[in-house]
Amino acid sequence: MRLSHYALALTIILLAITGYLAWEAQEEAKGARKELELVRRQQAAHEMAMPSKPDTVTNLPPPPEVQATTLPPLAGSDLMPGTPATYASPAAAAAPLTDLQKQLLGMPAFAKVLEVNNEGGFAVISAGRDKDLASGMKFDVRRGNGLVGRVIVGETIEAAQAVVDVDNTVILPGVHIEAGDELILPIRK
Repeated sequence: MRLSHYALALTIILLAITGYLAWEAQEEAKGARKELELVRRQQAAHEMAMPSKPDTVTNLPPPPEVQATTLPPLAGSDLMPGTPATYASPAAAAAPLTDLQKQLLGMPAFAKVLEVNNEGGFAVISAGRDKDLASGMKFDVRRGNGLVGRVIVGETIEAAQAVVDVDNTVILPGVHIEAGDELILPIRK
């Protein structure tokens, strides 16, 4: 055989391998889309199973007003015996925001979490190709004035939605990302 025959055979083999890999990638994308559709159907079924409005109880008395009261000093406190300590409601004694919390609140939200699958370790967000998302991008997840975790953009990116993987190395124990949480640019790398 001539060298050109070997080159032709090698080219055909490479084309077959490339075609197989492209087909496999398409099948994987179809599977991800089907899984996303399944999650959406499950969520819709769950929402339909839940009552539309919670039952409300009418004619409840108004909550009692919390007034400051005098408490005896506690052992080890810096209060001298006989000095009155006043106790007010926790809302009146709210701690000031830290610099990190102020920074978190000042950052604009990039997207919102629409759906979460905690068992599967992924979520669906409200951003996609419309916001130039790319696979592998990382975002911190904010709830109120605190961070609850980090997500990494996966391979499934649609026009206005994308699937993100929950980074289990950053999420706090016992905390789960929930629908409505906001994605912001990472605070720390």
